[in-house]
Amino acid sequence: MPGTSVRIVIVTNILSPYRIPLFTALGRKNGIELTVVLLAESEANREWQVDRTSAGFKCHVLHGRHAFLTRCELAIHLNWGLGRLIRRSKPDVLIVSGYDNLAYWMALLHAKRLRRPLILWFESSLLSAAYSAGPIAAAKRFFVGQVDACVPFGTKAKECVLALGADPERVFTGINTVDMDWYSRESRTIREHSSFATARVNYPPVLLLYVGQLTERKNVWGLLEALGKLQDPDLGLLVVGSGPQEGALKDLCRRRGLENVYFEGYKQQPQLPRYYSLADVLVLPSVKEVWGLVVNEALASGLHVLCSDRAGAGYDLIEEGWNGRLFNPHDVGQLGELIRKTKSEIDEIRARRGAISEHACREFGIERSARAFLEAIASVTRA
Repeated sequence: MPGTSVRIVIVTNILSPYRIPLFTALGRKNGIELTVVLLAESEANREWQVDRTSAGFKCHVLHGRHAFLTRCELAIHLNWGLGRLIRRSKPDVLIVSGYDNLAYWMALLHAKRLRRPLILWFESSLLSAAYSAGPIAAAKRFFVGQVDACVPFGTKAKECVLALGADPERVFTGINTVDMDWYSRESRTIREHSSFATARVNYPPVLLLYVGQLTERKNVWGLLEALGKLQDPDLGLLVVGSGPQEGALKDLCRRRGLENVYFEGYKQQPQLPRYYSLADVLVLPSVKEVWGLVVNEALASGLHVLCSDRAGAGYDLIEEGWNGRLFNPHDVGQLGELIRKTKSEIDEIRARRGAISEHACREFGIERSARAFLEAIASVTRA
């Protein structure tokens, strides 16, 4: 990498709270001058409260008009002013977080005009890809073919970007993650507090946890059906999140006689460690999930994870039988049996809590994610 500062402009949809640590880590690296450009302040299916003014990097929000297609969970942003901002920032390298909005294509156009390298930060996987043929798939292949490097998050994203025609020599595989140390520290502090035992005794002996939106693809109904088949009073489930299926899921609990299911509503990030501390096991039952950052959060908090085999996180973070297991989300019977088996091993699982957290923080931290970007940046600046 050159001795002088390298000016980096990242163009992404919104400022998610779990991306701030990554951007902060990149911005603090010697020789990096970082600017983050957002397509919008927020999106209709997100309830995050983020103060971007306190971020440790320059951050701009483009003017634009926005829509959200609920059925396919697709945010559409029509922005203007990107070209002017790019010219003012004078980037040495441009990074975009996808190809599903017009601004990313405009960034590609400006990169070509200014003869600046473009890096694609890539999260999709073949497990979640909606289009494998036709004009949309062709557009994806074209975009991937035009960029100078790719940073896929995880092995499944790497498989996908290679299938789209990326040059393997220009692929720098990272990992999708959160501030693992923060979740570990917060959950441990809560468990060690004198009031924790009093709070925990209000729940059943073995407590499962779901964190996420209550939508069809998240498949919370499958988890509830599995619990309904077990009818085990020693099992409880915390449901942390909100969404259009909330009413139907509560009705399902009434019909199945599930009394130990606790709907906690949506919680902001600072509130989540309480639930990770109370629970023994996280269940991610999604039938479609690009990654699943709740898996990172749970492992950092020392939880055992039962993870859908449709989620990318399971293939990079789960060591089968040690810190979790994968399952077919379409097979309610398999999930029920896995929950029953996990309950029978709960003492061993709790004994591994500290080791699971330590391993997750060491292997899946922000620095590993930042390293892939730095390698890609070094590659394109050398070229």
